[in-house]
Amino acid sequence: MELLTYGAVWTTLCCLFAAVLFELHYPKKVVKSGLNLAYEISLHKAEEQQVLIHKWLESEKAGYDIGLEKAQESWVEYHKDDWRKSKSA
Repeated sequence: MELLTYGAVWTTLCCLFAAVLFELHYPKKVVKSGLNLAYEISLHKAEEQQVLIHKWLESEKAGYDIGLEKAQESWVEYHKDDWRKSKSA
């Protein structure tokens, strides 16, 4: 009976030690506060709208639909940084 008790205690301690090591090696991700998350989501939506406007303008210049992927790459390359700075000010 004593051997069974020692085995159970040993197993419990090993599991606790493994859990501590796991938490140290794989820490939980820090979740942004609700306000910051809501702001980031609204900022992302506004960026999507800017990309669509950019797509329309560039397609009009080119005389054909340039496609969403090309418009997004172009917007990110030429306009994203300035647009983000204007929104953070």
